[in-house]
Amino acid sequence: MIFSRLPKNAQRPTLNAQRSTSERLNSSFLTPNSSFRRHSLRSGMTMIELVAALALFVVILGALLTIMNTATSLWSTARGQQREQAVGRQILDLLTDDLQHAVTDAPSNGVSSLPPPTFILDTRTNQTASGVQIVLQFARHAKRQTFPPAQSGTPLSLDAVFYTYFDNALFRHAIPLSVDYADPKTLGKLLDDQRPDVESKPLHEDILKYVRDPTRNPPPAPDWSFSLLAERIDLLDLPATLPEAFARKPKSKLRAAASTSATGFYRPPQYNYLETDVLPDRIDVALRLHSAEDWATLQRLQNDSSAEADRTQDRLGLRFSKQITFPAQGGSRLP
Repeated sequence: MIFSRLPKNAQRPTLNAQRSTSERLNSSFLTPNSSFRRHSLRSGMTMIELVAALALFVVILGALLTIMNTATSLWSTARGQQREQAVGRQILDLLTDDLQHAVTDAPSNGVSSLPPPTFILDTRTNQTASGVQIVLQFARHAKRQTFPPAQSGTPLSLDAVFYTYFDNALFRHAIPLSVDYADPKTLGKLLDDQRPDVESKPLHEDILKYVRDPTRNPPPAPDWSFSLLAERIDLLDLPATLPEAFARKPKSKLRAAASTSATGFYRPPQYNYLETDVLPDRIDVALRLHSAEDWATLQRLQNDSSAEADRTQDRLGLRFSKQITFPAQGGSRLP
């Protein structure tokens, strides 16, 4: 065998030398002063940075919640206004249809024995003891939606129509009329006979309770059709235009008119209280509907007489107005 022999002065790599090199390499990653260790320590967040980030998050979240609440409030307000607008248009359309199909009886001569009038308009709120105010009273051509008459006699093709106002709510009643030819009555008398039933306060209270709480039993149905047109309504103005010569002016009404002339209830040729045997030339309707939120605000400001409260009350609710003109031909007499 041939063995190679190194010179005596040659240094052979030893195990200790290799080990020391490996330890130096490993120690460079484990010593606290190494760059890797400093990087791993600085990768976290300090307490101040964490608090600042949380504060910024709270501010952004609060701004988002405020925007969402504002958007929700605006959406609810717009939806409520749309509902009130629809109700207001329905009331005006229904009132227009009723008045343009209204009829009256032939006017009677002789002031001493005047029969009840065939057309009554009264916007004086809550003037009766029961609190039920008949705003309009007249007769119109019958509609198919009304119930058949339950009273005895020969049915007429006419409905007695009453618009009533109770507890800031507007109601409509349509009663089919019939006549007994053995004891004939004028149209005004037929209308006047229905007033006591229409002015029933318990009936209006039952209707309101049933509407506000559908779980209750419905009110006992009378022999006519009735409907709640709107709650939280203000009848701002409802003057009728008629020449003064056609207005009923008995002595008792003249005294009442003289006492209320300053408030505008009796101001010819426009009347806020009118009894007549002919139809007016026109009626100017002005009303205001309130949402539940606006109504609560309005009730809270009623005892506040400041200028700011007055301005706020004027801005509340939605106003509706319409001029209803009666037909020029065939609208003031029975066929």
